Amino acid sequence: MLNQGRKWFAGKLNPFRLCTDTIMFWFFVRPYCAIGLAIRDLRIVQVFWRQQMEPNETIYLLFKIIEIRPPYSLTLLTTYASLAFVIIDAAYRVFEVISGQNGQRQKKTDVTASNLSYEPIDLENVITKEIVTESRCSQRGQLNPFSLTPRMSIYFPVYDHHTSIGFLTIDFRHVELSIKQSLEPNDNIVSLIRFLDLYTPFPLQIAVMILSFGLFLNGAIFKFEQANSEHIIRDSLNQLK
Repeated sequence: MLNQGRKWFAGKLNPFRLCTDTIMFWFFVRPYCAIGLAIRDLRIVQVFWRQQMEPNETIYLLFKIIEIRPPYSLTLLTTYASLAFVIIDAAYRVFEVISGQNGQRQKKTDVTASNLSYEPIDLENVITKEIVTESRCSQRGQLNPFSLTPRMSIYFPVYDHHTSIGFLTIDFRHVELSIKQSLEPNDNIVSLIRFLDLYTPFPLQIAVMILSFGLFLNGAIFKFEQANSEHIIRDSLNQLK
């Protein structure tokens, strides 16, 4: 009994329990749904369907579709490939914002230079051209392959992996904090509630992403070594018998 109590307290006080155990990559199905690829401890890969429950993008329901246990090599390949897509998407959005700001500055400069000296007919033509240009840009955005790139969520466990707090990276500036709560014991139905939006400096966002991903790998490696150690001890005991 004392040995079991010691193991229980050691497990509760283990600092590796603070490491994030789940990383999720969201592939959006516009406008209200998404397919989530959840990687847990580099051992379990789960596929979720996420449904938005209200128009403000605050409450979601997640339904687990499938759960598999692929080899470590395949799980690592999937993780790094998805992470690369996330970084590419975030970098593209940052450059898009910068180019948009430069375009707005150029438009302001053009308007100032012209001093709004258009005749009514010329002004109507200018407005028509702007509307056509914006329409083409929106159509181009719908066909943009970067609209298929995923977003990344990392969740830190709070209580027995059924409740966790995590963040969703929109780009290298915008991050959303949310609570993930299991609604039944097998984690087949999960609720996701967003409670805070943050616009952080670019270096801070990069640092948090790298640190969180490092904690995820650290916890996964620890559990892998722990499982191997238990397997070796079990084999040694069987040989002694």
